[in-house]
Amino acid sequence: MDTLLAVNESDISFEILFHQNPHPMWIVEVATLRFLLVNDAAIKHYGYSYKEFMHSITLADIRPKEEQKDMRTLIKRIKHNQTVKKKLTHIKKDRSLIYVHITSYTVLFHNRECRMVLINDITDQIIKDQKITDAWNRIYLTLESITDGFITISNNWRITYWNKEAEKTFNITKEEAIGKSFWKVCHYGKNETLYEEFTHAQKTREAKKFEIYLTYYNKWLCINIYPGKNGLTVYFQDITANKNVEQQIENKDKRLDEIAYLNSHIIRKPIANVIGIVHTLEDDLKDEPHYHRCLEMLKQSAEELDDVIKVINARAEDKSVVRHM
Repeated sequence: MDTLLAVNESDISFEILFHQNPHPMWIVEVATLRFLLVNDAAIKHYGYSYKEFMHSITLADIRPKEEQKDMRTLIKRIKHNQTVKKKLTHIKKDRSLIYVHITSYTVLFHNRECRMVLINDITDQIIKDQKITDAWNRIYLTLESITDGFITISNNWRITYWNKEAEKTFNITKEEAIGKSFWKVCHYGKNETLYEEFTHAQKTREAKKFEIYLTYYNKWLCINIYPGKNGLTVYFQDITANKNVEQQIENKDKRLDEIAYLNSHIIRKPIANVIGIVHTLEDDLKDEPHYHRCLEMLKQSAEELDDVIKVINARAEDKSVVRHM
């Protein structure tokens, strides 16, 4: 068996290392898991008195029940001079759980094989890390569920984030996009206004919103760029459907304009001519009751038709006014 390091309590270096250490330390007998020595930091941190450590509890009482089997297995497998560094869960006297990082050494204490353990409480850091992880998970779920495309691009144009909507819009998976140059993933965009807008935002650090038609993808996008220290954050919406509706409305508006023009200039001209002819004939045929009655009827029909055309024209003009408000 390898020679074990013998611990001498009277050694001044041991006094400084163990008893004056600001971190909890203890010496535990391997065979019984009983505490043979604890420092003041351990007593203060775990809430047990020195007497309780020495006579009432063992190392097993410090560990959760579901981890005790693994603990005993580990102790049996430790070689005599092996240093062990490990993250564990400990239980204080008040039954609260803490997360610790231990460094354990095999030593000879009062002629017994023991483990001397230095404990660093990392609970605050674990909780902080968990909060950061939880926050990131919430952000991730949000970014993956929104209907906007969301991507982030580093200063050297590498894609660092690519959500599901981006996958759908560009037909490229997250795995294919992350870490790649944006201009290789979206190489057709480099030949269009997209490249100018992105490079301008990168150089000026100014936020920008614009609409662009990407010919290769046959899509209209509304893009918001937010430059930052580490690159660009980009939100975008596929507005192709909206643009199609706008085009349909524009086409309908053109037809309305054409109808209004026809009403105002083409159709009303012959109607005006008919009314004018009727007025001329009224004097010539005023002594002819039969023809006079026909002229009256023709005049009335022409005037009614003229009124209908005016109504249609007015409504077409109203739609045009509303459209441009």
